[in-house]
Amino acid sequence: MGSRKSGRGPSGSRGRRVGLVWLLMVGILGGLAHSGGDAIAAPDDEFQRSVARLMRGLKENPNYVPEHALYACQDRLRWATRLERAGHGTRANRSLDFCFDLLGLSRESTEVTRARITPEERAAAAQAEAAKTAGVEFERALGLEPDLANGLRIYRECARCHTPEGWGLSSGVVPQLAGQHRKVIIKQLADIRAGNRENRLMIPYASVEEIGGPQAVADVAGYIDTLEISVENGKGPGEALALGARLYAQHCASCHGEKGEGVEKTATPRIQAQHYDYLVTQFELIREGRRRNANPQMVEQIRSFEEHEIHAILDYVSRLEPPEALQAPPGWRNPDFATPPSSPPRRSASR
Repeated sequence: MGSRKSGRGPSGSRGRRVGLVWLLMVGILGGLAHSGGDAIAAPDDEFQRSVARLMRGLKENPNYVPEHALYACQDRLRWATRLERAGHGTRANRSLDFCFDLLGLSRESTEVTRARITPEERAAAAQAEAAKTAGVEFERALGLEPDLANGLRIYRECARCHTPEGWGLSSGVVPQLAGQHRKVIIKQLADIRAGNRENRLMIPYASVEEIGGPQAVADVAGYIDTLEISVENGKGPGEALALGARLYAQHCASCHGEKGEGVEKTATPRIQAQHYDYLVTQFELIREGRRRNANPQMVEQIRSFEEHEIHAILDYVSRLEPPEALQAPPGWRNPDFATPPSSPPRRSASR
């Protein structure tokens, strides 16, 4: 990640990685022993053998896959075990298949063999495969008509972090989603689900097993598009706004729009009224190469920015406001959360 290489050989940081993997295995064993409820059925022998192979693969990591892949496999193993115990064998095995692919291992082989591939090649191949998978789901979801009632049902779980109004937190820990272009939401969800954008907190809530396939992605993205945008977002210190405005016009406006409105057609995000601290966090991830689905041109463009320039630009961006028709009226609260869960969502007249 960032300036470090995503995969490493046997020397150097290998000892630290082995320690990390042992921690992952402890977590998996905990998931096997405690599946989060009364045990329904013990996993069958073949399932247990597959889990054992994957745990050995996590320990030895013969193909030197990057750490984010190890974490992703750990999460999927826990989820697969829960599904198997609940009697959902097909879905459980699909999660195991994901892990085998992620680690570059074979289900059929009882031995873990080392592939003749460099860590850099493995990391690049894994990222390319993740981008391809995300692209397929993105195209499928984009062509589907959103079911807003189902989108609301899914969003009720999202609202635990993103708030019922979709405004996130001014601290920047959670972004404002309200008013974000539907195409952008679909792309980011598809990337997270495929591992093309790392976001461990989102995986349990956005996975296929949790919400469903491309139709679910289309549904929740369609619902988010109906939410009113708050302009009471977290803002920066306001100390260099003139510099921020000048730099934004020179480097950012051609893609993100003069007012930060983004572009639906190209899936360029709306960044106006976004929380300042969230913008700073994402900017740093992109610049360091740790947000894997970032636009390569943007990564190259912002690499030479100095710290004071970054903060000036993002402070300015956090103060850009959407058109009044898209703004939440004073005191607005999402009416869909004041009604029983079975009630259909109400689409805003301004959209």
